[in-house]
Amino acid sequence: MELLAPARDLTCLKTAVDYGADGIYCGLKEFNMRITAKNFTREELKEGVKIAHDNNRKIYLCLNTVIYERDLKKLEEILDFAVESEVDAVIVSDVGAMMLARDYGLKVHASVQTNITNSITAKFYSKFAKRVILSRELTLNQIREIRKKLKEEGIDLELEGFVHGALCVAISGRCFLSAYLFNRNANCGDCLQPCRRRWKLINEHHDGIHELICEGKYLLSPKDLCMIEHIPELIEVLDSFKIEGRSKNADYVMRTVKVYREAIDAVLDGTYYEKLPYFKKELLKSYNREFDTGFYFRDRIDRHDFQYEIEGNASPYRKVEVGVVTNFYKKIGVAEIKLTGDLRIGDTIIIMGNKTGCIEEKVESMEIDHKPVKVAKRGKRVGVKIRGIARENDRVFVLLKKDTTIKS
Repeated sequence: MELLAPARDLTCLKTAVDYGADGIYCGLKEFNMRITAKNFTREELKEGVKIAHDNNRKIYLCLNTVIYERDLKKLEEILDFAVESEVDAVIVSDVGAMMLARDYGLKVHASVQTNITNSITAKFYSKFAKRVILSRELTLNQIREIRKKLKEEGIDLELEGFVHGALCVAISGRCFLSAYLFNRNANCGDCLQPCRRRWKLINEHHDGIHELICEGKYLLSPKDLCMIEHIPELIEVLDSFKIEGRSKNADYVMRTVKVYREAIDAVLDGTYYEKLPYFKKELLKSYNREFDTGFYFRDRIDRHDFQYEIEGNASPYRKVEVGVVTNFYKKIGVAEIKLTGDLRIGDTIIIMGNKTGCIEEKVESMEIDHKPVKVAKRGKRVGVKIRGIARENDRVFVLLKKDTTIKS
């Protein structure tokens, strides 16, 4: 069972490795469906591949946008680089690009953009791909049937599916709204997400009467997918659990990877159901638009997954920057932090940096001038005992309930 994590940069990649992802998917600055994210330079990707391989993990490179005739020369250049950098597979939606990648000797994963919804289509893509990422619109029963048919025909094809993260109102991400309104093509990774904005719904009658049905609602903004309550069922039908989020920060990667890794392991050791309340509570600490099971159970229950009343983050938690690491004393496990906000014993802090990745710690011991303190005020330098390893210039955040105030 592979747990596959997103990474927008090296910080996220290292975090994913540290917290138990088996694979990481990322993009260069060309031909990926998150072109507006930070993404990797060529040298950063090489470094990321080394980090992953040194830890027995895999790296998959996203090349999953629409490919136009003008793009073919650049595509061949990137495929050359993919071979050179030793990525473990490329994620591709264009059939021509799949053929080219195969000719270059690269393993291919058929992107969710291919909208694979049945076993015959999956069989077709097995000519080019080692793995298919199934359409988001499939129910669990439909996936189960596809797997059964492929097995009966002896087709060796890995099935990957999303288990957590943002959902798109369009079919497997094939949307033209951003291109139509802003000339920013979502199918080339340049989506401005107009679906997340407030819309008015008006019913136009043939007699000219315009009835206002709904005003000021987020009609096109689905809740986020969260399948943490259904891990045992998913393990039966999928080979890879994919977490969405290549535009998100390292703390999102840290928490989602940590929770899903623990959940998968808990299924195997028989402790899953007793730990489930903890898993659900932890996931609420990360950015989310409220949670839903997407399409997985649409054939069993009648429910909607749209958040009509809110915009953006529905998490009851927020993270506030409170300082920067100025030194780390490895022998005693103490991070010296220059504070831009107050810090207290009992606070949960998140430390992030390019080399550090992302670590979460509960403040249990602090000292100023070698004297224990319970509260450290803004402007002070405080020594904080931590279990992990921090580095100079790492940023420090405190995780707070939204109704909590902090001085800064």
